[in-house]
Amino acid sequence: MSLATLHNDARRLAIRLKQVPARMAARLCGVDPALALHMHEWLTAPPPGAPAMPQAFTTEAAAACFALIKISVVKPAVFWGALVAFLSLPVLLALRWS
Repeated sequence: MSLATLHNDARRLAIRLKQVPARMAARLCGVDPALALHMHEWLTAPPPGAPAMPQAFTTEAAAACFALIKISVVKPAVFWGALVAFLSLPVLLALRWS
């Protein structure tokens, strides 16, 4: 395995790790993952000359997904903390009542 192969694999893994919050938000909100990834891309690197938010981001479940992705971009600690708290709630309730 060459150094270039290792570098490409690491780069591919880093890109996929950056996409995890968008993919999770898409799954939680029931939105197409491609739309969620487009939202993440628009938030992290908005296209020049396009300050207005696309209309597809403001309808029904897409608005909730956009809000989650925006939180994950602006305040990642809050996003991950809320996710851990949400997932640990059933465990804490089970420990409390057992």
